[in-house]
Amino acid sequence: MGFLAPVIGAIGSFFGGLGIVGKLVLGIGLQLISAKLQKNRAKKAERQAGGVQFELQYGENVSRQVACGLVGMAGHDCYANSYGDANKRLQQVYAFSDFPCDGLSRIWAGGKLLPLTHQGGGYYTVNSGDYAGLLAFRFYDGTQSAADATLISGSNPFGRWTASHVGTGICYIVAYLTYDQERLAQPPQFFFEIRGARLYDFRKDSTAGGVGPHRWGNYATYEWTENPVVMDYNYRRGFAINGDMFLGMGMSPVDLPVDRYAIAANICDETTSYGKRYRCSVIFDADLEHGDNIDAVMQSCGGIVVDSVDGSWPLIGTDQPIIETITDEDLISTEPVRFQKFKSQADIVNSVQGTYPEPANMWSPVGYDTQTNSSQVGLDRRTRDFKLDFPTVPYKAQANQLAAIYYKENRYEATAEIVVRPRFQTIKAGDWIRWNSARYGDRVYMVASRSIKALTSDGPRNVVLSLVERNGAIYDSVGVLPPEIPFPPGEPEYANELPDYAVIPVKAIGADGRSYAAFRISWSTIVDPTVTAIEFQWRIKTEPTNIFTRTVQADSLIAFIQEGILSLTEYEFRYRVIVDGRPAPGFVDWISITSIDGGNADLEVGLSNLKKDVIDRFKDLQQGLDDTRPLLEQILTNQQLHGAVSESARRRLAVEVGRNRAAFDEQIVVVAGELEALAEQITDVTVAVDDRFAQGRIRFTAAADQAGALARFSVQLRVSEGDVWNDSGFYLQIVDAGGVIQSEFAVMADRFVVLNPGDLNSNFLPLVFEGGELKLQIANIGLVRSGRLLSQNNKVDFDLNNGRLIFKS
Repeated sequence: MGFLAPVIGAIGSFFGGLGIVGKLVLGIGLQLISAKLQKNRAKKAERQAGGVQFELQYGENVSRQVACGLVGMAGHDCYANSYGDANKRLQQVYAFSDFPCDGLSRIWAGGKLLPLTHQGGGYYTVNSGDYAGLLAFRFYDGTQSAADATLISGSNPFGRWTASHVGTGICYIVAYLTYDQERLAQPPQFFFEIRGARLYDFRKDSTAGGVGPHRWGNYATYEWTENPVVMDYNYRRGFAINGDMFLGMGMSPVDLPVDRYAIAANICDETTSYGKRYRCSVIFDADLEHGDNIDAVMQSCGGIVVDSVDGSWPLIGTDQPIIETITDEDLISTEPVRFQKFKSQADIVNSVQGTYPEPANMWSPVGYDTQTNSSQVGLDRRTRDFKLDFPTVPYKAQANQLAAIYYKENRYEATAEIVVRPRFQTIKAGDWIRWNSARYGDRVYMVASRSIKALTSDGPRNVVLSLVERNGAIYDSVGVLPPEIPFPPGEPEYANELPDYAVIPVKAIGADGRSYAAFRISWSTIVDPTVTAIEFQWRIKTEPTNIFTRTVQADSLIAFIQEGILSLTEYEFRYRVIVDGRPAPGFVDWISITSIDGGNADLEVGLSNLKKDVIDRFKDLQQGLDDTRPLLEQILTNQQLHGAVSESARRRLAVEVGRNRAAFDEQIVVVAGELEALAEQITDVTVAVDDRFAQGRIRFTAAADQAGALARFSVQLRVSEGDVWNDSGFYLQIVDAGGVIQSEFAVMADRFVVLNPGDLNSNFLPLVFEGGELKLQIANIGLVRSGRLLSQNNKVDFDLNNGRLIFKS
């Protein structure tokens, strides 16, 4: 491990017993590459705020966030409502920030940029292109004082969205969609670019030493900015709505020296060949540590945080004046000198490369120019690559500059710890000094920490300095030599469609020897490395709501589809590619293809209809797992019971340790009206540890109305890890439908096993249904209705339908 990396800890060990007062230390941002290399070696997962949120968020357990600068977001899908004739109209609400934002910039739908027309009042329409006349949006910046009138009037059933749903302080957008079978049969995936929060700029507050009308706590005086230092200051003061500080550190302005912050902010605003020197795009997250949020901002400006008794402030990546020159005569001769000229080879890099979010490419990550130097590669005798992404820098030229700064900073290797005379007490952390030593060389250093020895120690008032080598050349315009490439790299071309995509009807032979109607889907090799899988969907054309889905790996190149396929039936197919590291494109258009005759029409129809009924029932039960509304609200809304009398009771227990959670929830509801009555009990247990989640539900339901009655008992289970999940369960029910009373028992599981307890110690094997096959060791059957009998070794084939018996040797 290099000497510099643990520089702060080393001070404690070197001078721990000597008595130190007046300590000044550089914290976040110091020796960025060395620090990240150590994290990589320690395999520490680094979570950091960024300026892009690709994944659409769902549910109520979403952390509170504040967007600053220009950001790209999929948003938080928090409300959906269909209404109008045949429910042809859909309203969707996406929340972006828990603090007011400046405005909407752009919207993509299904990966395509929408041509927006602003009609005023935050209302936008789409008047041209694929979605002309079918999409509209209303943007609320968070300062609104009334609820959206269209959401109130269109709520179905009425009352789901009321005048109380103002969303004070929340920046959100309402999407209005109109169904069109050809152009908008499914809601597209939206991606939004917004201008984040307006922020308080201390330089523009005449009551705080600045010039201008800005006043802390008065949002109307704030302005939108991309200045990272202004963002850092606001985060440290804290973000609050109606006096509730929900994000930030809540620091006193006394601990944030305005003069030092103003210097740092002015450096960021300096004009360069690529615009302002440093700009930032960040989404502050309340679930992150303060250090992670601040580190994300500092990385966008090459900044380092100074922590001292006088407060905290940032030092920005730029050349600094030398404020003192020290010689060997200024050292305390009785104190040890620790000097290291070179870093450990493990802490040295000679190539820095990575990505930044490119707004012109729907905020997808794009590579900046690799920063390297061929002579240093030769000196190191091998390539030492380091990946450094800039998720808070949406500008390529700035990303190039920062990569060059961090690269060159890493190549200045000398570090030292010295003790000098009391006259150097004016030196502060972050200052640049020159140490001209006959023994250790003549170099410029930045002071990483400064401490003053206590009066009770040896050498009272002596100054302890920890030094890191620096040079003004680090902050020159991009001077690291990039590799010579004949043609500059262009913007990446992503694959949103499958090459040579084809769907062909075929006849498949099952494990039981029967023939079935099926489809064969094929495609060519996908060269886009961001494509990880493909999601296929298919449906009977005359039943558009009954959609089957399968996800396959991108490199499979072929998929056989038999689930839900009937003979001589017209189907529709579509797909979408599943990607990593960029916004997901939408589904392609449906295509129609008719299946061939599989030869088992009677069996297919009977079993397929039964399967559809059972699948629909399990889907209804599974959707209940995802519905977080109270049970009474679910029943009154879903059954549209008006004027009914109801009672409900609920018990809940929950415990949390860090991000680990366990919960129990029991709800009981009874409802009665003039024409119906219903009683229901639900018991839920849930646990979550990191990205692992498990849930179990027991549900009793009894219901009756003028048309019939129902009694059902169901058990549902769900386990997930990351993006992988599985559902299982069973239900037992008795249904009275129009005078016909029928009971049903259905099980959904990867493997269904029946074991006789009396045979536990015998050689009899259990009954198993797995992978579409029923497996049984012994069967005593009086009557067998079958189309074909086939021996296990395929040597005897009895085709009962056609009256043929075949023996093979």
